[in-house]
Amino acid sequence: MDKASPSSENKQLATFLQSLRTQIYHAKTREDLRHVLHTVRSFGRPLCYNNTSYWLGFSMGILLGLLAILYAYWYPSSVSAPWLIGAGGLTSVIFAVLIYMRRSKVNDLSDALFKQDVYLDNNWQSVPYHGKKLAAQLSRQFSEFKRGNHSREIEWLVKGTYQGTDHQFDYHAYHFHYVDQRQVTSTSRDSKGNVRVTTRTVYDHFHRYGLYLPFRFARNIAITNNSWFGGFFSSSYKPASVEFNRKFKVSASDELAAAKFLKPAVVVEIEDLGKALSGLNLEFNAASELCISFEQNICQWQRQHGLDEPDAFLQEIEGDQKLATLQKTLERIHTLMRHSDNNF
Repeated sequence: MDKASPSSENKQLATFLQSLRTQIYHAKTREDLRHVLHTVRSFGRPLCYNNTSYWLGFSMGILLGLLAILYAYWYPSSVSAPWLIGAGGLTSVIFAVLIYMRRSKVNDLSDALFKQDVYLDNNWQSVPYHGKKLAAQLSRQFSEFKRGNHSREIEWLVKGTYQGTDHQFDYHAYHFHYVDQRQVTSTSRDSKGNVRVTTRTVYDHFHRYGLYLPFRFARNIAITNNSWFGGFFSSSYKPASVEFNRKFKVSASDELAAAKFLKPAVVVEIEDLGKALSGLNLEFNAASELCISFEQNICQWQRQHGLDEPDAFLQEIEGDQKLATLQKTLERIHTLMRHSDNNF
C-alpha cells in the first residue's frame, strides 16, 4: 500500500482530533475518559502533524533574511534590502506560529481531558457565570469582594459537593481577581535644571481564592487576618487564645453570638486553618452563608503526561486527582459545622 501523502495524513489527524474534542467534551465518567485514551492508542500513529512544508517555509524565511543582510552589507545604499530583511523575518515568524498552533492542539486536548478527570475526582460541576457580574453580585453578599477600586472579576468558578460523616453541603470554589488604581507622581530635572513633575496611573493586580457555601450555624460574624483592610460589624470579640488574637480580628453584630460560636474547639480549628492558608478570612453573612478566602490557589492541578503518551496518560488518569489542600479545607469546614450544630 502506498504511503499517504503528508497532506492527507494531516487531514486525517485533524478529523481525528476534532472527534477527540467532541468525546472529551461529552465525557461524564472515568470510563468515558478511558475510552478516549483507548481510541488514541488504536489510532496507529503518533498524534503529531507532518510539518515538513511549514519547516521548509520557515527555513526559506530565515535564508531570505540572511541573504538580505549580506546584500545590505555589500550594498548599504540599497533601498530594497530592509524590505527583504523584513519579509524574511515575517515569513519565518508566520510559519513558526503555524507550527506552534498545530502542536498546541494536542496539548490543549490533553489539558481538557485531564481537567475532566480532575473535575470528576473532586466532584465538581462547571457552572455558567459572567466574571464581572458575579463579582458585583458577591460584593453584595460578602465584604470580601469589595476589594479593588478599579475592577473586580471572578476568573474561575466551580460547584462542588462535600459529604461528611455528619453534614453534607454544596459549595462554590472561585478565583477572584481585583485591581487597585493609584496615581504615582515623580520629579525630575532637565539639562537646564528645570524641575519637571509627571504623574502616571499604576494598576496593581491582586488574586484571592476561596469557597462560599451555606453555613446555618452562624451569621453576621467576620474573622479576618490582622493585615486586612478593616472590620465589618460594630461589636468586637476576643477569645481566650493569645495565638488566635495575634492572627485574627473578630467583629460581629452581636458579641454574645460570636462568643457562642467561637468555643475553644472552633478557635483551635481556625488557628490550624490559618497555618495552612495564608491571608485567611472567614465571613458569615446575614443569610448564614460562609465565605472562606485566602491567598493561595488550592485548586491548581498539573498533569505529567498527555495524549502523545496514551499508556502513561491512562495510568495517570486511573490515579486519584483529589486536591489535598482543598479536601483538607472542606474537612475543616465540616468540623466547624460539627462543633457548631448545637449552638443555636
